[in-house]
Amino acid sequence: MYDLIVAGGTVVDGTGAPAVRADVAIEDGRIAEVGDLGHASAVHRIDAAGKAVAPGFIDTHAHSEISVIAQPDAPAKIRQGVTTEVVGNCGFSAFPLAEETREMARHFARPVLGHPEIDWEWSDAAGYFSRLERQGVAVNVATLIGHGTLRNAVLGFDKRAPAAGELRTMQALLQQGMEQGAFGISTGLCYPPGVFAGTDEIVELCRVVARNGGVYATHLRDQSDRLEQSVAEALEIGRRARVPVLISHHKAAGRRNWGKVKATLAMLDQARAAGHETWSDVYPYIAGQSTIISLLPSWVIDGGLEAMLARLNDPAARERIAREFETGLPGWENRAGAVGWDNVIVTSVVTDKNRDIEGLSVHAAAQRHGKGDVEFLLELIMEERGTVGKLSIQCCEEDVLTVLTHSRTMIGSDGLDVGNPHPRQYGCFARVLGEYVREKNALSLEAAIHKMTGLPARVFGFAELGLVKPGLRADLVVFDPATVRETGTFKDPRRHPEGIEWVLVGGVAAMAEGRPTGERNGSVLRKGTAGS
Repeated sequence: MYDLIVAGGTVVDGTGAPAVRADVAIEDGRIAEVGDLGHASAVHRIDAAGKAVAPGFIDTHAHSEISVIAQPDAPAKIRQGVTTEVVGNCGFSAFPLAEETREMARHFARPVLGHPEIDWEWSDAAGYFSRLERQGVAVNVATLIGHGTLRNAVLGFDKRAPAAGELRTMQALLQQGMEQGAFGISTGLCYPPGVFAGTDEIVELCRVVARNGGVYATHLRDQSDRLEQSVAEALEIGRRARVPVLISHHKAAGRRNWGKVKATLAMLDQARAAGHETWSDVYPYIAGQSTIISLLPSWVIDGGLEAMLARLNDPAARERIAREFETGLPGWENRAGAVGWDNVIVTSVVTDKNRDIEGLSVHAAAQRHGKGDVEFLLELIMEERGTVGKLSIQCCEEDVLTVLTHSRTMIGSDGLDVGNPHPRQYGCFARVLGEYVREKNALSLEAAIHKMTGLPARVFGFAELGLVKPGLRADLVVFDPATVRETGTFKDPRRHPEGIEWVLVGGVAAMAEGRPTGERNGSVLRKGTAGS
């Protein structure tokens, strides 16, 4: 007598092997048996005839560390089949925090992590995990340590290299976070304060990660004109520190850079052939979303928020910024120059005064106000005190397919739970299954599920997740391959996908017959524990 049998489905087990018709029995939150279980009894049964049964999806690149506190039922992820989220990406994480720079960390992270109403009362990974466990959460949560947050705790937003003692403090905080259960470090080398870090600093920190068996995930220093050089830097860090390298949302931004991903994927393959572990993650869209602060030359943000606002209020500094948007600046990723102001969309602001421009491009909003593009941008940042979200239309479909179909690419939504989110927050995984598997036939169902489950479980070391296999946690998704699809759009992003019917987390239904149950059976995953 089992607790539950998922009967009659087509099991796609997460290994990439061909799907098979099988029943899945669950006992005490774990998969007990897979096969023909027509003889077996169970307290509950799910009829999965005509449906696919897969491991719960693992979102390898999420920014949900605060939204899982604000919305512990995690509806945006549960309803697309995600049962595990890896947070702490792009250099942003919820810890470590120092009292003197705590509010600066929260403020600059707000356009990415959202939910300003949440009090960050913790200071380290243990405190953050304790907050999650006290309230419960519907999904499993694993975290990286954001280098930007780590650097802010020691150096604030100073544009300089750390002194020897400061570097040791950063290493000690990183070691503490790894011992408390983090799975590695992430960088956001185009975001402040990570943009101020040199290669040697990252190498020294990654050596700590390597000693603890973690991974290095990087939002590259430049994803546009200097993409290849930035991948080379990431691989150098991996080689020198002897740490696995994960290229976050691998892409080439701006028409003049389209096609470069073929060369950068080849660079990863070459490193792999030389004995260095390399992977990528990708979201299946040509547009991305982030904070508008990332568009500014790095010197503008030196010293933090008030220093930045003072510079933006200085006519000479504004003139210099406008000139650098036109001519570029050595070592600076001029993303706006690569994609154009008509492809930079304002997605969220704080003040009611500017609410009417949400959804407009910087160029269209500037025209509405009778101003030049850069003039309008800088005034907007000042009025909103830096808290502005933006969407960039930047990639091409051919590049998305090239990265998506590479054998060592995983799926990561890069979703932000902010005012006007990118639809990937609600539909990324359904989009892969509906558009790229069923409609475009770019991936087999088995390959797509492997990228969402078995592969990320292996990369991050989630030993009890990612496969439909006896003994592992019963995190499962039952969906209809013939109907699963994303329904959200950029104009109406907060729409849940269709075709996802059941989602089990630890054998407990977080979604039943297409309806969320409110159950919070997720776990905090800590590196080195039995669950990871």
